[in-house]
Amino acid sequence: MTNAETSTDTPHIVICTTGGTITASTTPEGAVLAGDSDPATHAMLDGLRAVLPEEIRVSARTVLDADSSTFGPAEWDLLVDAVADVLSDPGVSGVVVTHGTDTLEETAIALDLHHDDPRPVAITGAQLPADHPEADGPANLLDAVLLAADPVSGGLGVLVVLGRAILQARGVRKWHTTDPVAFARNSPEHPVEDLPPELERPTLPARARFADTRVDVVACPPGADAVALLACVEAGARGLVLEGSGSGNLPPLVADAVARLADDRPDLVVVASTRVPRGEASSTYGGRGGGAELATRGVLSCGYLRSGQARVLLAALLSTADAANGAGGDNGDGGDGGDGAAAEVRRRWARYHLYS
Repeated sequence: MTNAETSTDTPHIVICTTGGTITASTTPEGAVLAGDSDPATHAMLDGLRAVLPEEIRVSARTVLDADSSTFGPAEWDLLVDAVADVLSDPGVSGVVVTHGTDTLEETAIALDLHHDDPRPVAITGAQLPADHPEADGPANLLDAVLLAADPVSGGLGVLVVLGRAILQARGVRKWHTTDPVAFARNSPEHPVEDLPPELERPTLPARARFADTRVDVVACPPGADAVALLACVEAGARGLVLEGSGSGNLPPLVADAVARLADDRPDLVVVASTRVPRGEASSTYGGRGGGAELATRGVLSCGYLRSGQARVLLAALLSTADAANGAGGDNGDGGDGGDGAAAEVRRRWARYHLYS
């Protein structure tokens, strides 16, 4: 698609499209297919222009065209680069990213960690395909464009817009598979304005490269052993997000393996998450596998993030720490007292992590 001509006296919003349910179609058998959605995208944009206020101009850029369940670190890199490229044009007033809902929470935090521009970036999608008689995509897209065109939205970072809800990116997660209000934000009870400024929404000091940094999420249900965890380490993981129970407690056999890794692999960064959907994961409980005991081994808590966004943040911090310490990852001295990438991530986690 060709970008529309910009105007200096009207808001110009660039829509970066990536496929997803918002432009998906339904087969005669009832399966929803995302990808190869050019006709649906054109129809979506024509419908948008028909209802937008005349003073708002929109143009579009195709970045990806697929179901977002296929997205991963390489796609996060591509989208971060695409949004940065769009915002390099001073004539652009804001950006909207259309995205499948399956992995929207990961893309949202990947973008937000890099977004230090005051211009709004909104990310939206749909729960129903474009050819559904009650498709929610057109209304979500309109809301996202209006939000991105409103100067009041500036400085808030990446905003998730779906089902009339507007949520900041960090702490957001998909909470329902089919409800139009697909996302909720896990956050503390006290308001964001009460938080110290340095913990609100810091951005990275440099560009992270997600595809170059392997971080794995490992489910650790009650009674789990360390087989899956050790397989990820063997496969080359630089970081692990372990999804435990309660406030981030791990089964005993997993905790024993983490203790051994703390001695043998100080270059490996481990974060404790939880399967509980809401509330804070913290280093609270003592004993074998308790969060307080894990913290003595250098294990970090995910706080109000959940495993998907914690994975993105950990990969970003490892990547930028690698760059600061020289290519090739940790410099070998490891440990909390060293200058390696892993030690740097442990030092920086509290600053870049949401509500640490």
